[in-house]
Amino acid sequence: MGRIATVCGAAGVLVLLAGCTAGVDGAGPPAPTPDSSHVDTATDRSTPTAPIGTIGSGTFTSDDGVTGTVRFDSDGQLLTLSLHDLVLPRQTQVEAMAAVQPVPAGQTCFDSGPRMNFGPAGAGTSAQDGQELRFVGGDPTAIDQVILTTPYGLAVDGDCLATIVASADIEWTFAPLRPNLRATDSGETGGARGIVETRDGASVAYVVAPGDLIEEVAARLGITVDDIGYLNTVRLPEPQQAVLHDGERLNLLVADR
Repeated sequence: MGRIATVCGAAGVLVLLAGCTAGVDGAGPPAPTPDSSHVDTATDRSTPTAPIGTIGSGTFTSDDGVTGTVRFDSDGQLLTLSLHDLVLPRQTQVEAMAAVQPVPAGQTCFDSGPRMNFGPAGAGTSAQDGQELRFVGGDPTAIDQVILTTPYGLAVDGDCLATIVASADIEWTFAPLRPNLRATDSGETGGARGIVETRDGASVAYVVAPGDLIEEVAARLGITVDDIGYLNTVRLPEPQQAVLHDGERLNLLVADR
């Protein structure tokens, strides 16, 4: 997921409020604060939201002189990308894409893999198309980079649909909104016969079997259907309506979303 620049105060306030109880004069002592070490994260369904305002930014790097910065803003529902002081020595127009997985160093094409398209852009400063936050589970920290590419069909390489022009690593002002989300395998059921991949004792992925149902997969893993959508971002923008496919691999780690 994208890097964290600083954890904003608003997020900290949400955490504090979630763990507090109000005392009323004359009503007796306040209820004891629960021991957070015994919180069942699978049943804790409070869902914090992304801050409003400027929440992420990055600086473009390239091998051919492209410079400029990118910024993400949120109004609570829409995620807007804007480009600032963009210099394009060899192009008149580019496509702005948000990548939810880091693009390997040296890769020249951006033809496949999960991404969000924010539309065409030219040199200078401009605001791009907005994308609904629900497409990233309400939490844009899944976005690692913004990639500028040539427009589709105008790639430099004939075997490539869109050539990478420049990239910017994104730093977010807040941490992922569900840091304690953990999947725990309770065993195969009739509608959840797939394989759970583990690493160092943690469930890291689920490989879908024929006939699996997303509701039963979630129940087997001790999480919700919404959690599966959150962990798989652009892959499952409408998790409640998702149809799983044999062999599909679902991510189960917040760090890999």
